[in-house]
Amino acid sequence: MIPLGEVHVWYADLLTTPDMLTLLNEEERRRADRFLSEAPRQQFIAARATLRQLLGRLVGLAPQQLLFASTATGKPILAGLPPEQLLHFNLSHSGRGMVLAVCRDHEVGVDLEWLRPRESYRQLAERYFTAEEVACVTDLRSFYAIWTRKEAVLKALGLGLAGGLERFTVNADEPARLLHWQGDRDAGQHWTLAALQPRPEAMVAVAVPQSSLRVILHT
Repeated sequence: MIPLGEVHVWYADLLTTPDMLTLLNEEERRRADRFLSEAPRQQFIAARATLRQLLGRLVGLAPQQLLFASTATGKPILAGLPPEQLLHFNLSHSGRGMVLAVCRDHEVGVDLEWLRPRESYRQLAERYFTAEEVACVTDLRSFYAIWTRKEAVLKALGLGLAGGLERFTVNADEPARLLHWQGDRDAGQHWTLAALQPRPEAMVAVAVPQSSLRVILHT
């Protein structure tokens, strides 16, 4: 079991094996069948199977035995477990990789993006970032640093991008920080925000609405 006060983050390459489809339930298989292209379909299967394998190992159940439900905002949660086994988790998968963040005692959000060319990154920053953040966007790396951190914060709160990217500001350098929430510059003291790089071109951010947690990366 994960100790209190820690956030564990697993990175995995999305490589399918013949048995992975057998780990999914019927609803997950239907979702996989809705993909029109084979590569995204295989990535989805690998992500869901790996999620089940990792969480199953943590709670002592076979991957197929895990039951999932959703919060009112659509965030997946584990169901049917006694309180002492419940875990907070969040998954992000993009392209060839996935990250899973797990915390025993607090909600958690995680985002993975690949450092790939994007000509419109300046326009995206001006559309979605605060003025303070836009001023920090000097290249692709700083853009993705801010993007992943903002996404992780919203996911920790169970919100999507429509949840208010303009309501808070994060930094682009190290260490990762939440600078202010709607002008409150003390709000960041109540958050743990971490930037991780499990692969040379992978940028990951983890956010927890609780201060001073230890973040541990497994690759």
